[in-house]
Amino acid sequence: MSSDSRAAKRPRQCGSNSGGGALLSLYQSDLGEKILSFASGVDLCTLDALNKQFKSLTNEQWKVVTKDRFGMNNGKEGWKVGTSFLRPPVFVHNVADYGEGDYANPKVAANESVVADISESEDGMEIRDASSLESIYTIYSPILNSEVSICGRVGSEIFVTSNNKQIYAQQVQHLKGNAVQRWSYNNTNLDSLKTIGCETHLIVATNGHIKVYEITPVETRRDITLQSYHYIHNNTELFILRKDIRVNEGAGINDDLDIEECIAWGPDYTHFIVGYPHKICVWKFDADNNEITLTKTIDVPNWEVTNVALAEDYIVASSERKMVYIWNRNTGEKVLRQLFRGVEVDALYDVSPGNELNFADDQFVWPISLSCHGRILVSTSHIGCALCVWDMKTGELLKRHNEAEGEGVDMLPVNADSDVTDMVYLNRLNAFLCMGEYQNLWSFPINQTQRDAATNLRFGRDSESESES
Repeated sequence: MSSDSRAAKRPRQCGSNSGGGALLSLYQSDLGEKILSFASGVDLCTLDALNKQFKSLTNEQWKVVTKDRFGMNNGKEGWKVGTSFLRPPVFVHNVADYGEGDYANPKVAANESVVADISESEDGMEIRDASSLESIYTIYSPILNSEVSICGRVGSEIFVTSNNKQIYAQQVQHLKGNAVQRWSYNNTNLDSLKTIGCETHLIVATNGHIKVYEITPVETRRDITLQSYHYIHNNTELFILRKDIRVNEGAGINDDLDIEECIAWGPDYTHFIVGYPHKICVWKFDADNNEITLTKTIDVPNWEVTNVALAEDYIVASSERKMVYIWNRNTGEKVLRQLFRGVEVDALYDVSPGNELNFADDQFVWPISLSCHGRILVSTSHIGCALCVWDMKTGELLKRHNEAEGEGVDMLPVNADSDVTDMVYLNRLNAFLCMGEYQNLWSFPINQTQRDAATNLRFGRDSESESES
């Protein structure tokens, strides 16, 4: 576009005279030149009017519009997060210093400060900074690690790993040896023990039981010696068992059977959700009194639950066929997705009807990973390593981010090894880290700090790739 053309398109000042100088400076800047290459004067006047309207919204008004659009309660910040998921992300393929093929079935957990990742093929747990993803230190574990969770407050984390028989918890003490606690279960299931952690507690789901452990205050911790599998373990009492609930007392779960469970926190750590093959249970958690109360059950008779998530207003589960199902948390009614010609379906998947994957009955596939943000659900894809953004109120697929496929990651069924084994949300980066053959990061920056951090990760990975080639 010529300079004369740009001048012709340069709009007259919109609205009142207040702020006109700043607006004129924007139009005359390099960014303004780019904007004017694509936007008409009418567009810019509309943008200016919208900007003034948005700035005039009070905090209470922001809460209303954000709750209505995204189901989030945090006003303007929630609006930024919700809209960010619909924009192109900063994508980093094989982020940080992970290597292809180094890990077998990797899993991950995170809090505001750190990321912890494990693998069944490694005896160590890597602790990374939650912004830079640089390694801080490695913790070694004597058990085969299948699952990981983080308990305790930021700066005094207790890292918990588990397999189908044992749990191993350790707290890093830099001036003396790590405090560790190890205990075993008579678990008849080959599936790993499922755990979730918060600042004050560890919750374990195993064989139809829910066990609530409270973190022991440092000043009251005891050293204990336990024996299991002919080994003597020196333990520090990091946790105390406060509650052991047989789920079948209220939910009809038979604890005499081999039961595979999945577990996840609700958005504010006052509730959690547990999935069983054909039932979903929502529990209220009273941390102060170490009590849990069953508040909702959902029967799932026709397919097996493989993963669950809990939002303020919705219950979410995925199936062994890599489909996603959503229920209204208050009414228990299933959310139906509208297709063409008035057809409704209750299963959500991000491929065209008729193109769903056909899994053999004995074929193992990783569960869909789920993350709730208000009424926005971010999940992995029916066909592997892509992110899907859903509106849980309508079942509508709002956006599908498939940048990994664009960088050469094969989707199912071409390469089963490229499927996502786990996913975690990183608040500092407003990002999702997906584990698997490659570890891929999708960041949706809502401020310059996040954009700089994500861009540095991308630049660092691109530089490593160039040096290797």
